[in-house]
Amino acid sequence: MASNNQHFVPSSSFMISLLLVSLLHIHYAKSDLQLNYYSESCPRAEEIIKEQVNKLYHKHGDTADSWIRNLFHDCMVKSCDASLLLDTTKEQKSEKTSQRSFGMRNFKYIETIKKALENECPNTVSCADIVALSARDGIVMLGGPQIEMKTGRRDSKHSYLKEVEHFIPNHNDSMSLVLSRFKSVGVDAQGTVALLGAHTVGRVHCVNIVHVHFTNN
Repeated sequence: MASNNQHFVPSSSFMISLLLVSLLHIHYAKSDLQLNYYSESCPRAEEIIKEQVNKLYHKHGDTADSWIRNLFHDCMVKSCDASLLLDTTKEQKSEKTSQRSFGMRNFKYIETIKKALENECPNTVSCADIVALSARDGIVMLGGPQIEMKTGRRDSKHSYLKEVEHFIPNHNDSMSLVLSRFKSVGVDAQGTVALLGAHTVGRVHCVNIVHVHFTNN
């Protein structure tokens, strides 16, 4: 398992860039995004996010992998709309309560980035774009390439707990099931390999390997 601050070798940089492209193409056809979406309403938006990602990464060290996982979980369910950030209410349960979300952390740092943006441009930059852009900039902190990203995502008011349970693969699902689920949201085998390969960054919890059975096949 790679350490949180370990930089990628060039081949892994390609894998992580492929990961981001795969994530951002999920539900893309349903989106109306554009480059430099905040150029007039909040010109420094992307710069502020990059500054905060840099600061948080060097201060805490274990943030970049969290941002990448946030984007994965957010985009695999319905669309890239920050629904994973919603807390439980009387009307609906948070996606965070799912076993598929076990171990997800550092949501507070998304709030830190949001606060910095609110100080500059109140009620302008969506949390969905913060999730996406922080993952992009986090990949750069891990040694991956800088990738242009379209913005203009809208935040969801609805939690999709059932969809999380269906679309996010379990740690011991068969490869055929994983490929099928990814294909259903428009990710091919190469993209699936990129997404799974990104899990070599960060940490793993014992609960995810204690019941895994290894074979010689």
